[in-house]
Amino acid sequence: MKNIVLVGRPNVGKSSLFNALLGFRRTIVLDLPGTTMDLVRERVSWGPLTLVDSQGMLDDGDSEVLKGVLELGDAFLFVVDGQVGLTPFDQWLAKELLKSKKPTLVLVNKTDQPSALENYREFYELGFPQVAEVSAVHKRGFDGLKEWCLSQLESTTMEEEAEPIQLALVGRPNSGKSTLMNKLCRMRVSRVSPVPHTTRDTVGFEIESHGRRIKILDTAGIRRPRSKKESLEQFSIQASTRAIKDADVVFLLINCSEAITDQDMRLLSLLERQKKPTVVLLNFWDLLTGEQRRKFIGESDFARYLRRFKTQPISGKTGWNIHKLLSWVVRLNDQANKRIKTSDLNRFVKEVISRNPPPAAGSGNFNIMYASQVKTSPPTFIFFMNRKGNLPESYQRYLENQIKSRLGFQSQPIRIHFRAE
Repeated sequence: MKNIVLVGRPNVGKSSLFNALLGFRRTIVLDLPGTTMDLVRERVSWGPLTLVDSQGMLDDGDSEVLKGVLELGDAFLFVVDGQVGLTPFDQWLAKELLKSKKPTLVLVNKTDQPSALENYREFYELGFPQVAEVSAVHKRGFDGLKEWCLSQLESTTMEEEAEPIQLALVGRPNSGKSTLMNKLCRMRVSRVSPVPHTTRDTVGFEIESHGRRIKILDTAGIRRPRSKKESLEQFSIQASTRAIKDADVVFLLINCSEAITDQDMRLLSLLERQKKPTVVLLNFWDLLTGEQRRKFIGESDFARYLRRFKTQPISGKTGWNIHKLLSWVVRLNDQANKRIKTSDLNRFVKEVISRNPPPAAGSGNFNIMYASQVKTSPPTFIFFMNRKGNLPESYQRYLENQIKSRLGFQSQPIRIHFRAE
């Protein structure tokens, strides 16, 4: 899978081009320098390649960031502003791109005004063989742009690839999501800062682990709305919520060095309602004393909620226990997509109810006739009974626990429905 990376200084229109090439709004677009602060990576629908939107390079102080971008990209779309014209920093960035000796197309954006067409000729001075004019707003010049991107592909890459497992990292601001993202990807993908809401877009990055492709999504920190939000934060919340819904597996990060908040509980409730395969990561565990750890796990008000989920203490900063996490992604994804044959399921159900029959209610007994798995992700089972009415909640929990513990869904949320024949 080829990586085509958009590079350029701030506010030249990289994110607008990125969204327009994808066909939907994936990154935040505002008339505000530095809005995109991380690498945002997404596959396009019109070819077997990945498009990457990078942060705006402000000056040569971003050399380290640019170094990572140059290593990641197989080819580059060097976006410049046709209305402003050639700048010294465009020239500096061009020299760095030329050193990489990788295919680069200069895109002169915002060529909707006559002044931009006059400036267009200046960009040939940068030394690249190909310069093209485009308009992200009006989607002009896109046919040639897509053709150039596809020309960077080798013929052997045209085969269909399986979709990657989608892993979403969620949590309230400064719970350590970006630090964990960088540890899992083994490179700086998300910007890490003690300032809350540094991550604004949902940052996506694909890796390979345990023989599978995993797309990790670092979401913006979600906090409880207090008032009407400006457009930047509103978009961040919407993007994070969408990432949770689209995810195959979710890592919920909890900052153990701070008190548990209502927002932590709301996120747990959301994940439980959606039956998302979830691992609760107890981050900053290394900052707690032995007594604090014991109370957190066994005695805190939060402890009873933790029992519903797979939990793992970690330290994103030091990397402690991080090596265990990706195996859980593969395991939970496989559990979520596991299907039990109807014949095997009914043999199991017969055994379970023979050992512990459904209780009597009113003037008659409940009898489970048969069961069927009707869905995966989450695994969903329907039990057909001989009479209307609800089985006691305790017996429903008994059936759920038996399915999870004995049919291979130990850490996977499942749904069970009951219907009368």
